[in-house]
Amino acid sequence: MLSSLVSGTALGLGAAVPIGPVNVEIARRTLTRGFRAGFALGCGAVTVDITYAILTSLGTGWLIDRAVFYWPFAIGSIALLGWLGIKSFESARAAHRRDLIVARDAHDLRGSYITGVAMTFINPMTIAFWFAVVPGLAGATSSEPPRAQLPIMCLGVFAGTIGWVVTFVSLLYLAGKYRKRWWLVLADEIGGTLLLAFAALALLRSVQRLL
Repeated sequence: MLSSLVSGTALGLGAAVPIGPVNVEIARRTLTRGFRAGFALGCGAVTVDITYAILTSLGTGWLIDRAVFYWPFAIGSIALLGWLGIKSFESARAAHRRDLIVARDAHDLRGSYITGVAMTFINPMTIAFWFAVVPGLAGATSSEPPRAQLPIMCLGVFAGTIGWVVTFVSLLYLAGKYRKRWWLVLADEIGGTLLLAFAALALLRSVQRLL
């Protein structure tokens, strides 16, 4: 039981910690919109990571090799990252004119959560981690995780991912607590640049897959 919990926590951290588009958007929203917006987006990502952990444990890793599944996710990921990158630059321009008081309602938090779900759900890097890397690691020690250990492992995944989200968002919130207008603009511009770079990288990988 303890081994499954530790393994699940390690997998959760492995999925959440690497800097990718989701962490970039969490950082951008935390710095420009506050703790709750970044945390809500992170919770959306955690929801998908747990879902993918369950699917992987049930032996659905073969889906990643099927073009009928790969291409909708890849195209959706490129489109979403490109759209978010453009919106980031629009937000940077608006930051020159708006007040620094950031008031967000429940609708905005729901939007952040949904964005976190969408970004993680169609992110090819996340899919590859859960359906290719994780089964490969598990295969080195066991042909299939025992079904009885699945709830414990998923609890570990939740602990690892939500622990990272809380730590990451808290540190960013503290760093940006005394934010100034130029800080908000910089966060949006850097975030937008990185999101567009991830979109370009995803497009390049997709084209290489065709060749």
